[in-house]
Amino acid sequence: MTNIEKIKKSKKRFKKILVISYIAFAALILVSIYMLHVRISSQESLKHFLNNTTQNSIQKQRYIDNFLSRSSNLIKAILSNDEFSSFARTGKNKKIAQDLFYSMIKIDKSYMQLRYIDSNGNEIIRFDRKDIGTKVFKQTDLQNKSKRYYCKKCASLKKSEIWFSNIDLNIEHGKIEKPIKPVIRVSIPVFDKNRYLGFLILNVFMKRYLNDLTESSIYDLYLCDLSGNFLISKNPKNNWSKYLNKKINALNEFDIKKEDFSKNTYFSKKHRYFIKTLKISGYNNLKLIYFENLKQKKLTSQLIQQRVLTTVLFAIFISFPFAYLVSFPISKLYDSLEEEAERIAKEANNLEIRVQVEIEKNHAKDRLLENQAKLAALGEMIGNIAHQWRHPITRLSLIMQNLKSLYDNKKLTSEMFNKYYKNSLEQIDYMSETIEDFRNFYREDKEKSLFNPSLAIGNAYKIVNASIKHEGINLSLHVKDKFSVLGFANQFSQVILNIIQNAKDALEEKNIKNPYIDITLYQKDGKNIIEIRDNAGGINKDIIDKIFDAYTTTKQKTGTGIGLYMSKTIIKENFNGNLYAKNWDDGAIFVIELDSKV
Repeated sequence: MTNIEKIKKSKKRFKKILVISYIAFAALILVSIYMLHVRISSQESLKHFLNNTTQNSIQKQRYIDNFLSRSSNLIKAILSNDEFSSFARTGKNKKIAQDLFYSMIKIDKSYMQLRYIDSNGNEIIRFDRKDIGTKVFKQTDLQNKSKRYYCKKCASLKKSEIWFSNIDLNIEHGKIEKPIKPVIRVSIPVFDKNRYLGFLILNVFMKRYLNDLTESSIYDLYLCDLSGNFLISKNPKNNWSKYLNKKINALNEFDIKKEDFSKNTYFSKKHRYFIKTLKISGYNNLKLIYFENLKQKKLTSQLIQQRVLTTVLFAIFISFPFAYLVSFPISKLYDSLEEEAERIAKEANNLEIRVQVEIEKNHAKDRLLENQAKLAALGEMIGNIAHQWRHPITRLSLIMQNLKSLYDNKKLTSEMFNKYYKNSLEQIDYMSETIEDFRNFYREDKEKSLFNPSLAIGNAYKIVNASIKHEGINLSLHVKDKFSVLGFANQFSQVILNIIQNAKDALEEKNIKNPYIDITLYQKDGKNIIEIRDNAGGINKDIIDKIFDAYTTTKQKTGTGIGLYMSKTIIKENFNGNLYAKNWDDGAIFVIELDSKV
């Protein structure tokens, strides 16, 4: 009782001290937050800028690579066409070759010009567009291009070698065409055995692609050549400075040293810019320069300042009532303890209800994850179907073009028609089989059964084999011990597919040379083991223990963080097994452990 009375007598003094302490604490928060903001925000801003621009530049390079691949595939398709090869050798059936050229240039509205030029530099076949999306027409005013640089370059190419020109402005009759038209040229030589006949050359309008490369709402982007001459600038007057005789250069404009500009990547903390080299078919001939957008930077700074001010004001505001509540008369301590005991009792009585609510929340979360996983799987399925169908559709298109050309020229024989008809049916059957494979793969199993894991892995490979081959990845299966698995075969295949897909994405993102994925089946210590190994460099040690958590992903742009979580859930709940990951010297290993007693 004596201590309680002393506390009661000192409550006023205690309350005053507590109020003063909280005011002082609020003032300390004000000073601390301001100092931390000034000191740390600049470093965090730089780090954020570097990480984001690095990732953005990777996406830009992929955009360029995809464009170059599409363009080179078109002239390869023409070169491999039998009708064109015959025309190039003999000069006969020019109309058929012209029809082929006309069909090919219409595939993409950005294709500006498609030509066949002989070994003397004479244009033999030429189809043009005046601008993006305009009508294709056959050019009758054919020219001799023997003095143009690309004509000499193409004559030195080896068989099947693809050449990409620098991006420059289109020139007609020795003068830059007005209005200016940025173009790139894609060429391949034409040979009759070892005799050089000429070359195919495709000109592509680059305005749309260059705009896409330099378009950003959060960065100011500049595109230059290796000498620093502007191709695209934030100030349109500086565009194509070299070709339009404008004495302006990025090195002088932004005070960049030549040795820094020549590096593959360079980041300047002082001037806050990032330089990245964009590669065109192995040649480093473009530079992309990132600057922070001043308007966006100002808005971000204002937002941070507002948040800091709001936090400080809130801390000061709550200091007074909080001090009053904490300094509530100590004499009421026992009453407070009784109230707390009553509160705990009520919480205990309501515990079952609260547990049930949490269970429902977890169920709702699991349903959400399942739906998101299904959507992600649907997206991957559509992508894989597109990979599987790309080549059959291209072949069907060429077959129809050949049939039309032969028919128009009255050269279509019954034997030729049957040959093309049979080939078309083969392509259609292949596409139909592909759809059937996908339909069976994603069909839900109704009950558990014994199945061969090798066959289930094979079903997963059917779904992703086109994209695997496209990326040049070697996927192999090694069966050291044969065993059966009890469970849902399609669910097991989907787990394997998800792990293979993740490995493929990692190999592609890191541009690994000689990429591979090895799958090994064996038994050890009473367990059936399925081991999936790649050489993609491994998983970051900071997150390897979290990759099976929901919404944890290593793919900053495209990942959902659901696939591995659902895969581990399937193996654990439906197969009574375990799924884990570890690193080895060259990459990552995903291990599925199942009980061998089935």
